[in-house]
Amino acid sequence: MKFLQKLIASKYPITFSLFLVWILFFDGNSAVFIYKQYNELKNLKIQEAFLSKEIAEMKEQKENLFSDDDKLERYARENYFFKKDDEDIFVIEKKKD
Repeated sequence: MKFLQKLIASKYPITFSLFLVWILFFDGNSAVFIYKQYNELKNLKIQEAFLSKEIAEMKEQKENLFSDDDKLERYARENYFFKKDDEDIFVIEKKKD
């Protein structure tokens, strides 16, 4: 009988504890889910900053290349092995270990 009286007297702390456990672990928007979403958002922001920097560098490189025909020709020769009609190109590859 005393156990039943103690249980009835402590029904609010028990209810609150059960509610807290439910919210933290079992609910659709649980604390675990929110924590995972926060970490994913943080990683995506880091990736966004990196890609924005890369885009800015590529735009600058594009402007430099297309501003002068000599630079564009040199880039094409070095990276795509373009040549003039009277030239020969020799590609020397470094030995891989």
